[in-house]
Amino acid sequence: MIKFKSKLCAWVLTAGSLTISSVAANAQNAFHAPSDLVLTFQNPGGATGATQTVMVSLGNVSTVFRDGGSFTSINIASTLSSTFGATWYDTTTLWAGAVGFRGTSSTSTLLLESDPHQTLYVSKARTSVGTAGSANSAISNIPLNAGTGITSGINSVKNQMETLGTTAQFAQATSASFIDDQNPFSSPGVQNAAYSNISGGVQGAFGAGNLGSSVLGASGTVELALDLYRIQTRNDVSGQYGFGEAVNTGAYLGTLTINQGGDVGFSVASAAVPEPSTYAQAAVALAIAAFFIARKRRKLKA
Repeated sequence: MIKFKSKLCAWVLTAGSLTISSVAANAQNAFHAPSDLVLTFQNPGGATGATQTVMVSLGNVSTVFRDGGSFTSINIASTLSSTFGATWYDTTTLWAGAVGFRGTSSTSTLLLESDPHQTLYVSKARTSVGTAGSANSAISNIPLNAGTGITSGINSVKNQMETLGTTAQFAQATSASFIDDQNPFSSPGVQNAAYSNISGGVQGAFGAGNLGSSVLGASGTVELALDLYRIQTRNDVSGQYGFGEAVNTGAYLGTLTINQGGDVGFSVASAAVPEPSTYAQAAVALAIAAFFIARKRRKLKA
């Protein structure tokens, strides 16, 4: 059966050619920006909420989640309960994933808070509790030149919140949402490629039981944990974050957690590596300090 996806379909088909500034020009939601990471929920085949999806805006991908993160916990219990039922955290058919990006152009050298265009931010479900501050998931390399298709797909989802929503937490009918289209399943419970080119999907599933109490640096009983990765599709823009570093491969930033009380938290990577420019600045500072120490010693000897 072909599912009609609202009157926005024709507009979204051109989303890949839009720049981030043109999307912002149509903005209606003061609680979401094109630069934000969004957490999405869908419940395919569920007894409650199968016809609904949820989006939650978590803040600017570059300034909130990069460089150690500055995320402030947000509670989404009310939205999840009203959409998927009071025991949403034990619903085996409920899935959640997080995505964001900076810029849609494949040619622009404009930097967006040091991120080049088509920089991706995507989640992957942890395979077990693991160690706080360390990744516990597997992310495949993004196919070369796949950035345009991925950002277009993410844009189709985010535009729903940007132009239709009025809050940071937005429930929408599955028939109008693009969340299910961009996060398909090859069979029940088995994720297909998300946003056309992210192998294995970006979502994790809730279910009976939990990951434990106060694990991964989170408060309360953690029900789902998603590792967050930054993927740059180019590394040749002067002054960019990640200049000269690997492209199309995920760099772990930290882990998003959702506890039974509906609190969304973020624990940062424990071994954050400073940018090369930081090392250069430190080297200069050490050289200057060494010069003055040596000069002082020569004067004392004189």
